[in-house]
Amino acid sequence: MGCSAAMVCGRTFTVCGGCHIDRQLRLTERPVPGRTNPAQAGERLGGVATNIACQLASWGAAARLVSVHPADSLPAMAARLVTAGVDPWLAPLDGDPPGYTALQAPDGELLFGAAAMALYDKVTAPLIHPGIVAASGPIILDANFPADTISTIVGDVAATRSLFAAGTSVAKVERFTVALPWLDALVLNRGEAVALLGREMAVAAMATALAEDMRGGGMVLVSDGADMAALASGDKVVTANPPRVRLVNANGAGDVMAARLFCDLTGQPDMTPAARLDAALAAGANHAAGTNAEV
Repeated sequence: MGCSAAMVCGRTFTVCGGCHIDRQLRLTERPVPGRTNPAQAGERLGGVATNIACQLASWGAAARLVSVHPADSLPAMAARLVTAGVDPWLAPLDGDPPGYTALQAPDGELLFGAAAMALYDKVTAPLIHPGIVAASGPIILDANFPADTISTIVGDVAATRSLFAAGTSVAKVERFTVALPWLDALVLNRGEAVALLGREMAVAAMATALAEDMRGGGMVLVSDGADMAALASGDKVVTANPPRVRLVNANGAGDVMAARLFCDLTGQPDMTPAARLDAALAAGANHAAGTNAEV
């Protein structure tokens, strides 16, 4: 099952987490260490939460993004979000603007990324709580904000709202540990799943182990790049390989995959787990191949 900009996701979501600018430097020739390498430069909205919100908006969803930004650059950031179809709720917070720079090989593979995210470490639950409670629909979280902020928000809304989460990095994913019993869906890559579990296993085993710790019926999707992925709910698990595509840009593909799963969980209650997994993997692959809507 494919996924394109023509897909319709007529639902409402509140997405909470990182909001910054992603800068990409794509080398035009084989990299040579210790020397200046020619590259093509570009920038776009970034942050896992922002990527998911923009993708959902491109499919017709009503997506509110709850985040923070320094006061002097907040209006410009809000304007960019509005242009992308996202309803911005940005709290002003003193500090340097967050940002992420990706250095990519000529084939689009990530060589390394540099994240300047110190601003997010200062985010407290009272700062962003008004933006969350004033919105509606399922809440989607990334792991950019501190663990105590995430757990407080989850505790405040878990009784009345569906809760989805997307892994942000190996270093940050453990911030979801306390929130796991309240989550209805979680999307991770293999490295994040290993970090959250504390042990290496097959993707199907990791997805199943994490699903057992979640709210009843909660789903966990664990991807592994171009290799087999797994989707588990309770002790039931399905696996599939993502479509083979010519890689254009891997950056953000996992966020598109997560957006598709969350959209289908909300709007397609009768889909089988296998169909959900296939649709999510197709969405991520299409983005990586440059054929999906830009986020």
